[in-house]
Amino acid sequence: MIRSLSRPQLVVDAAVAVIAILARSVLGYDAAVVFWVTVGMAGALFLRRLSPGIALGLAWCTVAVQLSASLPPDIANAAVLPVLYATAAYGSRTVRWAGLASVPIGAVIATVYVLFLQSGGLDGLTRLALQVRTGEAFQGGAPGVIGFVSAVALFGLSWVLGLLVATWRTAREGRAALRSAAAEQADALREVAVEQERTRIARDMHDVVAHSLAVVIAQADGGRYARAANPEAADEAFRTIASTARSALADVRVLLGQLRANDEAAPSRDGSDRSVTAAPQPSLDDLDRLVDQFRASGLTVERNETGPAAQLGAGHQLVIYRIVQESLTNVLRHGDAASTVAVGFRWQYDVLTVTIDSGLLVPRDRGAVPDGHGIDGMRERAVLAGGSFSAREIGDRFVVCLTLPALTAAPPLSDEAVSE
Repeated sequence: MIRSLSRPQLVVDAAVAVIAILARSVLGYDAAVVFWVTVGMAGALFLRRLSPGIALGLAWCTVAVQLSASLPPDIANAAVLPVLYATAAYGSRTVRWAGLASVPIGAVIATVYVLFLQSGGLDGLTRLALQVRTGEAFQGGAPGVIGFVSAVALFGLSWVLGLLVATWRTAREGRAALRSAAAEQADALREVAVEQERTRIARDMHDVVAHSLAVVIAQADGGRYARAANPEAADEAFRTIASTARSALADVRVLLGQLRANDEAAPSRDGSDRSVTAAPQPSLDDLDRLVDQFRASGLTVERNETGPAAQLGAGHQLVIYRIVQESLTNVLRHGDAASTVAVGFRWQYDVLTVTIDSGLLVPRDRGAVPDGHGIDGMRERAVLAGGSFSAREIGDRFVVCLTLPALTAAPPLSDEAVSE
């Protein structure tokens, strides 16, 4: 397998191989085969990072030529050490195990070969075989034992160092991958938070615009009909229209400002955190003003409460306000505006139940007019706040029911938690 190396790495490896040949030439070459052994080891040195498997094979072939020529150990054989290092540091799994297997095999061959040369070559071959068979050549303190242990230590140390470098490199790459994954996850979470905030703003925009337009339309129709008979009622209707329009315009400007600031605070690649200050949101204290607006539009709204009021967080209060606003707007637009609308709050120790009971226009063709996004938006608000929501027809009435947890001992739920 050929690894991909940069041009500077290839130049450095080639320079190392050339320097090895030149350094060996200082000692001179007794025979041509010595030169070619040096070239072979230099070639293995050059290929050690480019292809550790080929470098190991070339080193073995060069050693085989050296053994067949009965040449003594040479300084060029030192190239075996960086080759073994490279098999563990850069090689594949197979090459790495081949390098490990080369450690004891190479140590045995080197030890036997040195003993063979020291025993007098072919003339002492029989005596060497006898020493090996009786174990005399490998007794403690014998040259065979010392040579074998030294070779294993030298070859093994080179391979182990390469394995340590490969392990360290893998661990470093793993840590970098974890950091990159963590950064991508943080960016994704910020993008999700921004998208959720945009969705919340869109829901608020829908509530504000739908409510305001419904009130404006009702007041405009009433003022037009009452203009001739009761000019004062017409003037009051126009004042209500102006007040509602101004309030809606202010709310829309706040929401657009939030959306613009939200876009400016979108997740950046540098990980900077630019928070956006949330605008004040409606609460239960604003419900009376909301109900008065609908009453001025012609709705008959009755509000009643049972049980002692419990503590509610800003997020829960916003959910209640928006659902009551959306429900009354739907009555004004699609329901029986002439019938009484009952808004009930039933407080219990751990639960608050809000119901909006209104009349239906008969007949109602549900297949012709879709429910739109109002019901889905109310249901989503309730679920995000940890409650439940239902909207259904009961006879000639349409009942919206919201249930929220209301534990006085529990900390209030923030508006940011509801929006997220």
